[in-house]
Amino acid sequence: MRVAELAAKGHTNREISGLLYITVSTVEQHLTRVYRKLGMRSRADLPHRLSPRTGAAPRAFEARG
Repeated sequence: MRVAELAAKGHTNREISGLLYITVSTVEQHLTRVYRKLGMRSRADLPHRLSPRTGAAPRAFEARG
C-alpha cells in the first residue's frame, strides 16, 4: 500500500521506485493492481480513494514498518 500512498501524495513512479528501492516496473505493476481492486481508471482518483490513509498522519504507516 505504500506505493499507492506515495502516488496519491504526488510522487512520480521513478521517485517511488527510488524511495522504496524497487524498479519502476514494480511500481507500475503495484499501481495497476490497486487501480483494478479499487475500480479506478486513473492515478488522479488515488487521493480521493485513499483519503483516510493519506490524510492526517502521512508518516504513520511508514513508521510501523
